[in-house]
Amino acid sequence: MHLPRIVTSIKPAVISAMLVLLAACSSSPVQQVKKVAPEVISPVEQVNATFTPEELIEQAKMVWQNEQNKEKRDALLLDAVAMYINQLDALKAQVLLKTIERGSLSDKLSERANLLIAQLYMNSSEASASELITLVSPLSNDETVRQQQRQLQTELYLRLQDWAAAANALIHSQAATQDTVAKIWEWTNRIPKEQLEKAQQEFPKLRPYIALRDLVASYGLQPKKLSKDITQFKRVFRGHPLIDYWPEAVTKATQISPPAPDNIVVLLPLSGRLEATGNAVKEGIVAAYFEHTANYSNRRNVPTLHFVDTVGKSAIDLVDAIGESRWVIGPLIKETIESLQGKLPPSTNMLALNRIDLDKTAMPLSTEGLTNDLTRSAITTDSARQHVGSHATAYFALAPEDEAAQLADLIFFNGYRAPVVITSDSSIYQRMLMSFSSRWEELNALRKGRNKISLTKVTYTDNNSLRDSVTQALGVAQSEKRINQIRYMVNEELYNMPRNREDIDAIVAFASPEQTELLNPIIEASISPFYGKTVPVYATSRSMEYDSTKNQWRDLQNVRFLDMPWMLPNNPRKRMQEEISNFWQDRSTQESRLFAFGIDAFQLLPNLASMALLPQVAVSGLTGELTMNEQGEIIRTLPQAWINNQKVTLFKQAK
Repeated sequence: MHLPRIVTSIKPAVISAMLVLLAACSSSPVQQVKKVAPEVISPVEQVNATFTPEELIEQAKMVWQNEQNKEKRDALLLDAVAMYINQLDALKAQVLLKTIERGSLSDKLSERANLLIAQLYMNSSEASASELITLVSPLSNDETVRQQQRQLQTELYLRLQDWAAAANALIHSQAATQDTVAKIWEWTNRIPKEQLEKAQQEFPKLRPYIALRDLVASYGLQPKKLSKDITQFKRVFRGHPLIDYWPEAVTKATQISPPAPDNIVVLLPLSGRLEATGNAVKEGIVAAYFEHTANYSNRRNVPTLHFVDTVGKSAIDLVDAIGESRWVIGPLIKETIESLQGKLPPSTNMLALNRIDLDKTAMPLSTEGLTNDLTRSAITTDSARQHVGSHATAYFALAPEDEAAQLADLIFFNGYRAPVVITSDSSIYQRMLMSFSSRWEELNALRKGRNKISLTKVTYTDNNSLRDSVTQALGVAQSEKRINQIRYMVNEELYNMPRNREDIDAIVAFASPEQTELLNPIIEASISPFYGKTVPVYATSRSMEYDSTKNQWRDLQNVRFLDMPWMLPNNPRKRMQEEISNFWQDRSTQESRLFAFGIDAFQLLPNLASMALLPQVAVSGLTGELTMNEQGEIIRTLPQAWINNQKVTLFKQAK
């Protein structure tokens, strides 16, 4: 393995010059170091902890001169390296490591040298986490070295967001305590669902955690069933640390018995410039309501819906309209949500249909004395759910920024390293670019050194500048310029073809449907066929219009995109969709999405308490798979589709 500037072999003769060389590394004289046992020195060499690093180097020099004992000499030098690392003197540790012939070390000392190199470069930009992991693998037979390897692996796997491997390393490197079990439980819940089966097979010690996660995910919305199965779970895994340090949120979730929503107030803009938007959401809520109440045998128990037009109303007007109702859907406008902060009664539970900038310093609602009353438990967790004023609030939005962030995850974890992001200059697509870039920076930080590549970003202003911007970003324009220069110099016709940059491995488009239809053919024409690879084009639902011309799918061939299940071939409510389409034949794509949004909002209402307590719980909605984060925000995870032979196809079916 190659790591920049890491450990090149220098002949043993250089050791005699080490004291002078190390002294030259500092502008001040070498001071006496306090003699303490470094954490990275194994028990075999702990006797040497009474010496300073310089004294150990001198001893190594004497051992080599008098005894020619290479094993003893190298052990002393590695002790000195360890002490320098503990003293945070990375430069001296690096210089000393370069004096050691690592190729001739014994297996035991080689393991230790690799461990020290990994420790030395843990916080360096010159080595990636994946490169450092190879230095601490495979695990040593020496218990102390193996323990230190596991500790480093835990940190490195976390950097790579390999949650299963990080949790497994933590289990093996630290004793079970409330803190470690809580971390393992948290990381287990972050493992992508498609990786759970592999994690169970690869890491047997994670199986109880994965089993509990599956149990909670399956029955988190059924408190009685969850309670019964947890009793059985605890019997099966009796004596396991997970039982000793049981997640409190799981217990609280079994105690929830939320009353069915009765009097529901819906706050929407039903007039003015957002009238069409508000009415599309309203129609979805009404459709879900009638479906929900169709089988009520006692009509006196049927919940009521009361719609309030928020246009032109103050916060006081809206509070008066809500009255004693404990259930509110909306408002839709951010400013209206913000205006209600601290003004609603404590008994009110609100599902806002947008997000606001949450106060990250807000104190969480208390969970003490949890009862069956949803007002005491909804939207409250041990990990500080955010809230508005003193009432429980969740936030549900069709945020385009969420799709952009999910796209960054998708592209990154599929192994793409150098995407080009092509963006319209309109505000909504620039916001998506910011969200994608921010998430990409977080993910790219997992890579270090040579593997870290900055995004190539291209913004165009109109259709006329689109082609120039794309060809410039792909390097085609530069290629054409070089061809023209050579043609001019030789004064002959050149039979050549412009080529694109070879490093590009994916393209992301944040553009309107019309612009994406223009963009995709330009990209296809600009990508050089000489390298035997296809560069995929990714987009979001904002680039898809289902009520456009039939030719759009031809122009979007091979484009991969995210969209809500309601719009895709696997729509779980196909019959309802067909009925709605027949009834509202002129409904736009955006209005169809808002209709699904209204359905999900109504159906989420009774599940908010469990979702707030249990991040494992996911509701399969028409707008995506819905979970709740620590800020009380509903997070949508969208399926991926692609255009194949002028048809929209689920991507998993295309593989």
